[in-house]
Amino acid sequence: MNVIDDIAVLCVDDEVEIINALKRCLRREPYKKVFATSGEEALVLLEDDISNIRVNIVVSDIQMPGMNGIELIERVNRRFPGILCMVVSGANNINQLLESGNAHNVFSTITKPIDIPAFKKSINDAIDHYLNLN
Repeated sequence: MNVIDDIAVLCVDDEVEIINALKRCLRREPYKKVFATSGEEALVLLEDDISNIRVNIVVSDIQMPGMNGIELIERVNRRFPGILCMVVSGANNINQLLESGNAHNVFSTITKPIDIPAFKKSINDAIDHYLNLN
């Protein structure tokens, strides 16, 4: 795989308004987009063969009820080691990630409030990195 059209990015956030905003801002991007409103839903999508979409990059909010983004990334790294993970975090949550020891498993961190051009660039950087690895 070396075509951006073959890449699928899964965005995970428990706030429906943020998911809707991400859908709007990413709608013209050439890669496939998948969205989930919880860590649990994200894992189901990753394991679901019915959708025929193989996710390559996960972008997850850290602060979510139930399974938080750090736990989601831990599970993704264990079950799907080829997937690149990115996190979206408020400034307060970045310390939580660093303290958990999972910073080395995260390709990049995007801070809230999300700057849309920087967000798109971070995803494109992750895609470039992923394509160079594979």
